[in-house]
Amino acid sequence: MSSSGWGLVGSHDPVELCRLIYETVARQMDATMFFFGLYDAASRTIEVVWQVENGKELSGGSFPLGAGLSSQVVLSGQPMLIRDWSHEGPRIQVQYATDTPGLPESAVAAPLKLGEHTIGLISVQSYNPDAYDARDLSTLEALASEAAIVIAGLNYSEHLSAQVRRRVSELEGVLSSMADALLMIDPDGALVRLNRSARELLSLDESSIVLGQAFEESQWEQWPSSGRAVAQALRPVIERLHATHQPQEIEVELPGTVQHILSFRATPLYYADGVYNGGVIVFRDVTAERLVERFKDEMFSIASHDLKTPATVIKAQAQWLKRRFSAGAAARDDFEEGLTMIADQADRLSKLLNLLLDLSRIESGHLELDLAPVDLRAILMSMARALQSTTDSHLIEVDAPVGVIGHWDQRRIEEVVQNLLNNAVKYSPVGGRVDVRLTADSLSATVTVTDSGIGISADDAPHVFERFYRGGRADRRLEGTGLGLYICHAIVTAHGGKIWAESSGIGHGSTFAFCLPLKPPNS
Repeated sequence: MSSSGWGLVGSHDPVELCRLIYETVARQMDATMFFFGLYDAASRTIEVVWQVENGKELSGGSFPLGAGLSSQVVLSGQPMLIRDWSHEGPRIQVQYATDTPGLPESAVAAPLKLGEHTIGLISVQSYNPDAYDARDLSTLEALASEAAIVIAGLNYSEHLSAQVRRRVSELEGVLSSMADALLMIDPDGALVRLNRSARELLSLDESSIVLGQAFEESQWEQWPSSGRAVAQALRPVIERLHATHQPQEIEVELPGTVQHILSFRATPLYYADGVYNGGVIVFRDVTAERLVERFKDEMFSIASHDLKTPATVIKAQAQWLKRRFSAGAAARDDFEEGLTMIADQADRLSKLLNLLLDLSRIESGHLELDLAPVDLRAILMSMARALQSTTDSHLIEVDAPVGVIGHWDQRRIEEVVQNLLNNAVKYSPVGGRVDVRLTADSLSATVTVTDSGIGISADDAPHVFERFYRGGRADRRLEGTGLGLYICHAIVTAHGGKIWAESSGIGHGSTFAFCLPLKPPNS
């Protein structure tokens, strides 16, 4: 039968057209599952106009392009015949909620084309393998060719003006490009539409999208494991929306070892007569925002606690000296002691402010490096001599060959070395030996700082470079800000190196080491 004999011309409604095509197809081949979709190029979205499974009409919807059968036909503009889906077909990307167990085993699909442009597709599927052959494919192509002409006529008829089509296309484009995930549900809570961001958060890019599927616990096994937690978090939001028909706003922390927080906003939809018609749910990952907020709180906590002490001491000493001077009782020793304390606390205040400034730069991704040739042995010797002059109970020994020169930020590397040396002395409160060793090969240089102090527990060792981490290894009198090693890690990483800690346990000392490439990472 020629394409002009299908009797499709004259249809004035897309659904009527779909029913005519379905009836025609069902007379020619197995039409257990029938799908008719239109493609919107602006949003790269396939709109489900009509579908049937075992004679039962299923709900519509839309989905962004993926890698499944429908998407491949639209993207290539070529028909596809799948005889044995389990072995030769693409993975199921779009699945509809049906009462029939299992997935289709064979399919035939043809694009709707106007010239070089693909505007949609027709797909027929069967639960039996080898249900279709080349003749079925040719028949569906002929139907698709005539259907495309009819659809084009409908698009330019008075029922669908150019202005309306443009606005619909613009809306689809907006939904597709939204950074926030968006999905729509029908009055029964079944999924009928979702955008690209929702597909990504639900981890559906390489798994099936279940259109017409309710978010029910009995259906969780149909969801990919990586997106199941998000789907489960959606369920109470949908239930509240369905029960109250009122807007909902909620944040949910997903279960798991890694913190993952989602923010949901649900809004009900109504028909013109006020009857509830489902809803729109917009959600996004706010984990980074909450971590930034927590970071700010921690920063304020440090500022109010650790900066308060040196500022208080400076003010108290200045007031004491002023009173002594006003009373004419200030001796030279008083001035020397008071000014020395003020200078020491000013240095401490400056170091704390630099720590916070470095932390802010690291968190914002703006830790800049001033790379130049640097003699690593010279840094180790200089830092060790400076620290040795402040302690009589520790012996700091440096074993470093000459000529270890790399392209690094000298000030930053000095900061790392100084922090590791200070910690070695600080966490060896009864004194002892601190060994600093430098080794190098043609590609990298490694520095190790070993002390005989209080050591690190097995539980603490993996976490010592985390921001604000204060483990159980330290006497509370030895506590600092919990930022030094975190900043050291960021500096070494920025140079393309690595840093680590080793210890045999509490009471057995510890070794901190870092390795740096001799040349910049991108050289």
